[in-house]
Amino acid sequence: MAQLSGDQDFGHRFGLRTRAARSGIPGHLILNARTFRDGLQDLARTVPTLAEGLGIELVEDRDPPALVWSIAPNVGDPTQFMRFVPAYVTRMLQAHRGTQWHPKQILSTLPPPRRPKLYASQLGCPLVFNSQINAIEIERRDLSSVKRGIDRHVYALLATYAEYLLAKAPRSGSIRDAVASAIRDGLTQRRHDFDFVVQRLGMSSRALQRRIAASETTFSLIRDEIRFELAASMLAHSDLPIGEIAYRLGYSEIASFTHAFTKQFGKSPREFRSSSISAT
Repeated sequence: MAQLSGDQDFGHRFGLRTRAARSGIPGHLILNARTFRDGLQDLARTVPTLAEGLGIELVEDRDPPALVWSIAPNVGDPTQFMRFVPAYVTRMLQAHRGTQWHPKQILSTLPPPRRPKLYASQLGCPLVFNSQINAIEIERRDLSSVKRGIDRHVYALLATYAEYLLAKAPRSGSIRDAVASAIRDGLTQRRHDFDFVVQRLGMSSRALQRRIAASETTFSLIRDEIRFELAASMLAHSDLPIGEIAYRLGYSEIASFTHAFTKQFGKSPREFRSSSISAT
């Protein structure tokens, strides 16, 4: 998307739009975590359920403490994803501490963007580029901060469900699961094409085609399964407009998305959302 639009700040701006309440299990866990440390640890542990290929670790034996993050190799052009992460994580942490909270400092291995002062202003802290690590530094005293008004029952339920999802992590020997994970990654970057998956998995096109064929499926079938899975989840658990869901899943027109979804589920996206709300 960034390459098509010429917007080199797309990843950063997209991250700034993050809302924890619309960010799946990690978002709802951090909204209901008792202490900031709990929220940081939950985010680090569960972010793979939302963004395959992103790894986060809370490192406390440094001064100051930091969330140190990395992305998996062979993800294609990682620049926009790496610009997305600091803004995304900052917004997630503000869901616990409040919008007045800001990191102590953000370190990035990337070179400076065209407007580094704007980035610093929007994130509310100094940014250091061309760093040796990617990290979001935090004041040590913030770790023990307590959030009031949380729902402990919701937190316990979500923590249990997160463990279930993590236990279902793709098996290394399953090419279908590996392709599915790569497609999920790509959709976060507005990519769902075969070439992206080839780059993500570090394989040649011919080798990947052979392995998919040997598993008695096709790339298109795997991709459609993942798109329908994500579509159903977003319709049932978010208030995103149907047009936005279609766009996020790579459909150029709402009509195309509606036709494909209705053929798969026997209900239009609007009818599916209504029935999901009625069932809750």
